[in-house]
Amino acid sequence: DLALESNPSDHPRASTIFLSKSQTDVREKRKSNHINHVSPGQLTKKYSSCSTIFIDDSTVSQPNLRSTIKCVTLAIFYHIKNRDSDRSLDIFDEKSHPLTTTLFQREEVPDDYYKHDPDHKHIYRFVRTLFSAAQLTAECAIVTLVYLERLLTYAEIDICPSNWKRIVLGAILLASKVWDDQAVWNVDYCQILKDITVEDM
Repeated sequence: DLALESNPSDHPRASTIFLSKSQTDVREKRKSNHINHVSPGQLTKKYSSCSTIFIDDSTVSQPNLRSTIKCVTLAIFYHIKNRDSDRSLDIFDEKSHPLTTTLFQREEVPDDYYKHDPDHKHIYRFVRTLFSAAQLTAECAIVTLVYLERLLTYAEIDICPSNWKRIVLGAILLASKVWDDQAVWNVDYCQILKDITVEDM
């Protein structure tokens, strides 16, 4: 029976999920600019090619960690913002299992926590804190997004306000163990996240 189950690696998607979800916002912005006659401004001199991709001062051979994390967290933001439904599992629920990083004060999870989408800055701060404390690489951020998209594609779950922190943490944890030669231990994440045990991790 196991041999007959489909393997996500055998049939990768032609494009990422977040790309189609972000296109709606891009089209609306372009339409708004066209209606309001907003000029796109002067074009920059840098052009991406097969060997060099520019994101600020970032290239394929020397990726800029901060810029890469911003792009990945923007993808996560679009996943949450343009989700189709709110399917989740109790193990990911923020109210049952709150995650607080050592850099932020402990806050009570509000009763309507599942109604309000996090903004991009909030997601960025959470991911940046983990990457900085665990000293993860820019490549690990890309692998994190790949695992997150695989979960959303093949599991009956959506990333939403009530579960995004635990899903992102799980994707980062898995990506760091797969990508890095010397992966961060689970106990090290317990020093970054308050009130969390190794068993919970």
